[in-house]
Amino acid sequence: MAPCLEWVRVIGGRCVQRIRAVLIVVLFILVFAEAMSAQTITLFPEHIVLALPKQSGQTFTVSYTTNPMKVLIDSNFPIAHLLPSESFGDVALREMRYSQGPKGSRVVLDFNYPIPQGVITEGESFFQLDIPKTFVNTTRRMVEFGVVYGHQRRADSFGPNVVNYLEIDLWYGYEVKLALAQNRLFGSEQVSSIAKRTGAIAAVNGAFFASTGRPLGVFMIDGELISEPYADRTALGLGPKLAVMDRVSFRGEIVLNDGSLLTTLQGVNRPRLQDELIIYTQHHGTKTNTNSFGREVVVVNGTVTQIQPGNSTIPPDGFVLSAHGVQTERLGQLAVGDGLEVNITLNPAWDGLGVNQIIGGGPRLVRDGRLEITGEEELFRDDILAGRAPRTAIGLTDDQKLLFVTVNGRQPNISVGMTLHELGNLLIELGALQAMNLDGGGSTTMVIRDFVLNLPSDGKERPVG
Repeated sequence: MAPCLEWVRVIGGRCVQRIRAVLIVVLFILVFAEAMSAQTITLFPEHIVLALPKQSGQTFTVSYTTNPMKVLIDSNFPIAHLLPSESFGDVALREMRYSQGPKGSRVVLDFNYPIPQGVITEGESFFQLDIPKTFVNTTRRMVEFGVVYGHQRRADSFGPNVVNYLEIDLWYGYEVKLALAQNRLFGSEQVSSIAKRTGAIAAVNGAFFASTGRPLGVFMIDGELISEPYADRTALGLGPKLAVMDRVSFRGEIVLNDGSLLTTLQGVNRPRLQDELIIYTQHHGTKTNTNSFGREVVVVNGTVTQIQPGNSTIPPDGFVLSAHGVQTERLGQLAVGDGLEVNITLNPAWDGLGVNQIIGGGPRLVRDGRLEITGEEELFRDDILAGRAPRTAIGLTDDQKLLFVTVNGRQPNISVGMTLHELGNLLIELGALQAMNLDGGGSTTMVIRDFVLNLPSDGKERPVG
């Protein structure tokens, strides 16, 4: 009998066990080698770690290129277990490439957007490069005394963002005012054109607006209410060296000469809906543009001068009350020659503070230095509340500085935009004690000295209301 067979016959079990042990060791070595290769790059939400084995006498040199963004790791020796090319589904890192030549080897990390330099750690047997994915790079410069422009290139685990902001010290007495596109209620105009027309040092887009350009929500210029609040949304009030922020509600009353209440008002300079009473002023234009299914009362100097069904001419020194449904019965009590007055109040009563400019926006982002998103309470929909988008916001600091902030968005690998929570945290980071959202998306625009600083997501500057 052959010795091997005799050995197997006598102690065959042990022979098999040894064969299994050899197989296990070989498999373990193979798996371990593959694991080492897979762990060359480790992706974390906030950073990337490159770990390479190091031989005796081996050196590594790291360099960077920014256009396109690459990290180059050169070594005087080859590096084991690296593939020629490996792609990654990471938001920042696109690909790792490896090559070697007679003078050594090179690892190239291709990134989707600019990143800061990494931190190198070396030991006798390893080389490690830790590259941050979460960072904020800020530059600031003075536009005028009391007006500072800030620019940020920043990134987090969701990708990069470009932020522009203005910091205006109200104690310097700068006049911060609102303006309508084309200086009228209807129509649209680019922010850069409005800034140039009004001679503004700087400007940002503001209120949400309808397809006609009409502002949606409360809007007051120089003490004249142009449109009423909607859903008691958050608004900003401005006056000489003053800025305040709160949710704003509205009440309008039609009072007769004897002091009795005729009826209440539902809106200002907007389309009349069922059973509503709307007041139309000179800001609406020359006509009410209403249909004939109602009743309209023309008032000049507090006296009714004309009554008709609809589409009345708005007098330059008066207004038109336009009623539908049940409200036509209230106006039916009036006759030509009757006297009346319209009392409109906003709550809070900011006029007592000297506020003469009010812009509605929302939702609230920050209250008393803490994140507070009031989207549901202010009846906003998901097109505003959900997801990432270009954003415009306004904030107030504890030392009476006004912050205008824009965030570029919808631009992969350049600026992905922010959620409202991220926007609120950004305002807190910039020092806001109070903050609210404004119209964003393609409307987001910041202009300083007639120059558009942000990258509008439409690819060009959008006309706004």
